[in-house]
Amino acid sequence: MSNPKADLILTNGRVFDAWLPESAVAIHRGRILAVDRPDRVLAEYASPETQVTDLAGSNVLPGFNDCHMHILGLGFTLLGADVRPEAGIRDVPTLIQTLTRWAAANPGSQWIRAYGYNQNSFPDARHVTAADLDKAFPDRPVVLFHASGHAAVANSAALRAAQIRPTTPDPANGQICRDGFGAPTGVLLESAVELVTKAIPALTREERTRAILLAAERLASMGITSASDMGIGGPHLEDDLAASKAAIARGAPLRITLCPDAATLWNPSEIPAPEQLLAEWGLPFGGDADLVGCVRLGALKLYADGALTTRTAALEEPYADGSGNGMLLLEPEELNRYMAQGHRQGWQLAVHAIGDRAIEAVLQAYEELEYAGGWASRSHRIEHAMMVTEAMAVRMAALEVTAVLQPEFLMRLGDAYVLALGMDRARKLNRSGMLRDLGVRVAFSSDNPVVPGNPLDGIRAAVVRETPSGQHLGEDHWSVMDGIRAYTAAAAKTVRDTEVGFVLPSLRADLSIVSGLPEDSWRGLELRLRYGSGRRRGHAAEENQPHVQATIVGGKVVFGQLGQERVG
Repeated sequence: MSNPKADLILTNGRVFDAWLPESAVAIHRGRILAVDRPDRVLAEYASPETQVTDLAGSNVLPGFNDCHMHILGLGFTLLGADVRPEAGIRDVPTLIQTLTRWAAANPGSQWIRAYGYNQNSFPDARHVTAADLDKAFPDRPVVLFHASGHAAVANSAALRAAQIRPTTPDPANGQICRDGFGAPTGVLLESAVELVTKAIPALTREERTRAILLAAERLASMGITSASDMGIGGPHLEDDLAASKAAIARGAPLRITLCPDAATLWNPSEIPAPEQLLAEWGLPFGGDADLVGCVRLGALKLYADGALTTRTAALEEPYADGSGNGMLLLEPEELNRYMAQGHRQGWQLAVHAIGDRAIEAVLQAYEELEYAGGWASRSHRIEHAMMVTEAMAVRMAALEVTAVLQPEFLMRLGDAYVLALGMDRARKLNRSGMLRDLGVRVAFSSDNPVVPGNPLDGIRAAVVRETPSGQHLGEDHWSVMDGIRAYTAAAAKTVRDTEVGFVLPSLRADLSIVSGLPEDSWRGLELRLRYGSGRRRGHAAEENQPHVQATIVGGKVVFGQLGQERVG
């Protein structure tokens, strides 16, 4: 019986982890047929109808898998006003100018919604207040959503719409920041953000679908072929589910893994089994020959604490600026109840824990669950795990708990971490090499839109460990090869997706074609990132940086272009 013929053959590429210096990849009906020497692949799998692309030495990587991000959140950012530091927003006047332009361009939008705000990028690291916003927007409600996802700033019109007054009490697990007279300043932390979001007119299902389509397009441009939407839930869950499916039906080139937020959807005793939710939500959806993307069900998300940049991550020792020890969003007893019920119902658990006090609470809960049985097959996770100590890492390894890290945080937010913690503690953040060396499973992700989310930037950050201002956060012995595996194979294993993660026969042809990697060795790239171009450590010339040339999902090119020739 003859071999099936390929629809597409990528030849003369450097296939990641392949033993051949130059290889060819044959693709048929969205899956990889073969990876071998170019002459063998062409002889066995080419036909007159096969598209053959000469990659001229470009690298063929598995498609990047962002196993912790917020797809809808990214889409909302692309629909709203962009006030990220990366967009040049580093002071109040520039912020107001950006909001004014967006307001003029969107006169039909009753509220001005801005995303990516980060006070740490401002000269004095001071939060914007309602008073700052009121000068330009006295009557139109404005909300700035913090890049961390754990805070927001509202102007007076938005506070009035949300009925937030001096007498309004702080909600459980949240804070309405107030001035010396008890009046709200406009800064809202953790669950207090929900007070204002409930007052904002909900986006329509079509707007949500458009947001996901925009997010998928952005992710494809970065070589990302799979992504997890962490913590979906709340009053618009039905619309969000429908929008995810609609986006896939309209061709979104992305494998979406939905991870429900347990605390916003259920009480501990009400958590359903995953099988029940699969039936209720109509999943999996797509992922066939007609729809290259798909929607699938992932882990159960829980939050143990907040974020370092908003001083809400729970620490054992106070923040360097004297702002306290942060907060646990769930008391240990309640966290244990949620985790125990989720575990009993058969869920993989993914618990957000950034500060060392929160990580300790999560580890203690996992250690109690270990005796409940069925542990080894569950692949539980700690999300972020930024302040893990060596002693904690040993316990994580014994429990086989995966650390899902976001190394890009260091290159985008590292200076803010130094301010929050001091240099000694900041140098111990996100120690992926230490975790690996002590036997902990490590996967990479971005938490996009907290940071822009390019996996190549995340890999670079893990290798270089440098803040935006050039402060070095200590050696961690992490290589480029380690980084690529953490963003592909390890991430796929973390979300329990056996269809992707490697460039191997029978797997889905979800690939990232990357140019700009050195031809001699991966070690060469690592050295170039660390000491590049004679500049200060880690700042190699931009023209020498790797970049995504093309992205392939289900055998189809969804970003970039590939040259082609016909084989007769």
